Amino acid sequence: MSFKDFMTLSLNVIKDWHVLLALGVFLVFTLLATYVVKYKKKPPKPKTVKAPKPKPQPKKEKSEDGEEEGEE
Repeated sequence: MSFKDFMTLSLNVIKDWHVLLALGVFLVFTLLATYVVKYKKKPPKPKTVKAPKPKPQPKKEKSEDGEEEGEE
């Protein structure tokens, strides 16, 4: 068998629909198996609890001296 005959036979085998179908099924199966193996569920997001609103602080009144009255 010469090289030319070998190449012709190889191209005919590669172009055959049976080979193309088998190659397609193999690729789909391989990609699906890879996806299943590497798939990881994302952990659920933690629920954020809103902090309670701080109570408004009473306004400090200024005395006649211009200083604020408050706890000493």
